[in-house]
Amino acid sequence: MKKINFIVCLSAVLLISLQSVAQRKDHENLRDGRKPFDKEEFIAKRNTYITEKVGLTAEKTAVFIPMDNELMWKKFEIGRECLKLERELRSKKDKSDEEYKRLLKCREEVKEKRDQLDKEYLEKFKKVLSAEQILKYQNADKEFFDEYMHDRKK
Repeated sequence: MKKINFIVCLSAVLLISLQSVAQRKDHENLRDGRKPFDKEEFIAKRNTYITEKVGLTAEKTAVFIPMDNELMWKKFEIGRECLKLERELRSKKDKSDEEYKRLLKCREEVKEKRDQLDKEYLEKFKKVLSAEQILKYQNADKEFFDEYMHDRKK
């Protein structure tokens, strides 16, 4: 009975997420012709893609996907300061070598922090997924991002 309730709840959450994405008004195009980034749409598509590619059951999806989303947003937050520095540097006319060095140092620190998060979450993932599923997840994550970025450039 718990299994059925769980599947019904999970299905409802996914349907609501996808429905809200589908009902959104068309966004104005950015200067380069791309749509603005839609966080909810991105998460829904990514979660569906990973679930299908890895072949997750409803039970594993319910445990794994929230952990994966948490990891993704922690990585994003870690890199936020570097993105800000990079934008500032891009918008400046006169850039100093010191500013470039600061950005390089920031990127290096972000990479180290993200690598540490990957190690930490790999241990968590091992408690939920098999080694094969983790490898499928890692491949699916990279494939999704590559496809998503390719489609956004169109």
